[in-house]
Amino acid sequence: MAGVFQELEIEWKGKTYRVKPTMQLINRIEQDVSLSRLAQRMYKGDVPASHIATVVGHLLRSAGVDVKDEELYLEMMTGDNPDVISGMCAAVVVAAFPSPRGNVDAPAKPTKQK
Repeated sequence: MAGVFQELEIEWKGKTYRVKPTMQLINRIEQDVSLSRLAQRMYKGDVPASHIATVVGHLLRSAGVDVKDEELYLEMMTGDNPDVISGMCAAVVVAAFPSPRGNVDAPAKPTKQK
């Protein structure tokens, strides 16, 4: 069954931006970073911050924000907010992997078989 991309919120410089990924946006991102490989690396705890910055840069620019990947990377490495990396990682996962149709708000739960 086809999925639908979830709208996500990304906070940057005190403002919250709403982004709804599209196939065009996902294709642009994957010209720079493999989202499936990035997800695997997140799962293993081996997240390249530069890749996260690149993906989030694409997402923010699609929302009309004038931001460079280098700015995002610098904020991730030197910023005052220690949760910025985990928040950006979460945004990447939500952006990259669609939810099943009819279940946009929560991931599908397995049903028990009798």
